[in-house]
Amino acid sequence: MILYERRFPLKRQYFRIGMLSVILLVALRLSIGWHFLYEGVWKVDNSDTFSALPFLTLSKGPFAPIFYAMAPDLDGKLRLKAEGVDATWHEMKDVKVDVVPNKDIPEGVVPEVKSSYNLEEKSGTIAVYPAYYKEVEKIYHFAMSEYKPDENQKKELQVAWGKYVLAEKAAVEADAEGVSAYLEALKRFEDAKNAGNNGPEQMKRLWADMLKLRREAADFLSVQESLAKSFRNQLYTIFEEQQKVQPLPEFVVATDLLPFGLNLPFVGKSWTNFLNFAVTWALTLIGACLVLGFCTRLAAIGGGCFLISVLMTQPPWPAIFPPVHPEVGHALVVDKNFVEMVAIFMLATLPVGRWGGLDFFVWHWLGKPIFTSLGWYVEEEA
Repeated sequence: MILYERRFPLKRQYFRIGMLSVILLVALRLSIGWHFLYEGVWKVDNSDTFSALPFLTLSKGPFAPIFYAMAPDLDGKLRLKAEGVDATWHEMKDVKVDVVPNKDIPEGVVPEVKSSYNLEEKSGTIAVYPAYYKEVEKIYHFAMSEYKPDENQKKELQVAWGKYVLAEKAAVEADAEGVSAYLEALKRFEDAKNAGNNGPEQMKRLWADMLKLRREAADFLSVQESLAKSFRNQLYTIFEEQQKVQPLPEFVVATDLLPFGLNLPFVGKSWTNFLNFAVTWALTLIGACLVLGFCTRLAAIGGGCFLISVLMTQPPWPAIFPPVHPEVGHALVVDKNFVEMVAIFMLATLPVGRWGGLDFFVWHWLGKPIFTSLGWYVEEEA
């Protein structure tokens, strides 16, 4: 039985495929499509916790540097570079707190607390991490200019900014010795990595050192993230809803900003958010297209390219450390990702979307008439 036959002017191509083969190929398309679709949907449902960075930063093998470069300032060298900046801030002085005496408070009523204070303006050159400090400063000036604070709100805003400046200054001073030691250890690690000794023990030691250094950097950077987000959250409590004509800018550390000042829908200004969005929706759309049999060849090629990237991050090759965990299985050169990649590329060579898919209608209503008019398709009798 000839289920599909077509002729091109320069080259004849025949597909003689039995019904059982068609059924199994459609089943293969649906299986791979469901795998991709569920991966994408899970990431959509867990968008608040999902991050593509571990996928990139735990790469191993010869392609690892390519994926490490996709993570913004992975080792923190730029973010932990302290510089002096000329800052102006306000500190509270002459603070007075008045509480209504207990005897005058009815039972069950929270006592009224009244406080008053004056602000003292201060300025000077302080050491900060500019990658964080300057982005928080932009949010402060945005709130000061766009939300039109009254006198009390302005004082509260200045107090919040002053607390952030002093906390940032204290954090940089407290971190100075530890960051210096970290950067020296990072330099020794990079020298050892570039020395060319690729023995098993050395690879094991380098991997352990890399993870240790990343944990140290994360400890320093988490303090900065916390200070920035805490300041931004304080601003939400200062202003009334009607004053918030537009939301406060999202805090994005300078090294994570998209190039050219881009501010994209759904991802904002963050390169990390862009990666998460791209991975999530690429998987979802590829899976949906394969399941529906719509634009199947294009979806299969996209899925195959994604699997190539997966194989490049975790190649199942001998002598690469760390080896795949035994619970995942045992593989040499060919693993389950490689098999799925070959299968999905094979689907891209066949018209599987026209067999029980929406591509049947796309082909007969759109593709076939266009190709026939161009002389690229001639239907032959069986």
